[in-house]
Amino acid sequence: MRVVAVVLGAGQGRRMGYAINKVFLPINGKPVIIHALETFERCPSVDEVLLVAAAGEEEQLTKLAHHAQCHKVRHVIQGGATRHASEQCALEVLRAHITTGAVEIVLIHDGARPFIRVDQVEQLIKKAYELGGAILATPVQEEEQIVQVDADHRVQQYFEHERVWKAQTPQVFRASLLLEAYDRAAHDQFYGTDTASSVERIGGTVAIVESEVTNIKITTAHDLFYAEKLSRQQNLQK
Repeated sequence: MRVVAVVLGAGQGRRMGYAINKVFLPINGKPVIIHALETFERCPSVDEVLLVAAAGEEEQLTKLAHHAQCHKVRHVIQGGATRHASEQCALEVLRAHITTGAVEIVLIHDGARPFIRVDQVEQLIKKAYELGGAILATPVQEEEQIVQVDADHRVQQYFEHERVWKAQTPQVFRASLLLEAYDRAAHDQFYGTDTASSVERIGGTVAIVESEVTNIKITTAHDLFYAEKLSRQQNLQK
């Protein structure tokens, strides 16, 4: 039975202010998405990687993965217009293998998060086997305040920081549970904000594995500069 990591690289990241997909931007001389792929190459439990590309970028991503010797990348497919749609595209490719039980665990990761750790990926997979689903997340810090507002931006509710966590990726699930969640989402025309939201709405259990502050998502130019600094620090520690 296989564990498949689906790596999403179809987002354009317009907030970056660059003319190219942010996953191709370099961190310390290496494209953002390659940093993530290399982590999965080192994960003993991950058998295969399915790359999801923006339309017209499939060949470019294939060449990058090949050049970086990411041997677990077996397929590069075209994604959809949204994150949810891209995940659905990946599940359609995997459907036959999931229904026969050949693929038991599916991991969803945002290709714009370059600094995931092997040990945390392994923890997530173990939790998903045990409970059905698990995600990386960081707790809201004591000095941070999360509030809910109405349409006029008036505060409706405060949330205690001890019970509020910020979801990240990877997000890992039993493959059959994930496929059922997305089939039901398609039937109900539900579009989740992240993978876990589709699983939670059908009653699936999703546990948390505490992440590191370094598991940043490249969204702005500032994030890219910070990632460059982190990468150099990590290289010095090796």
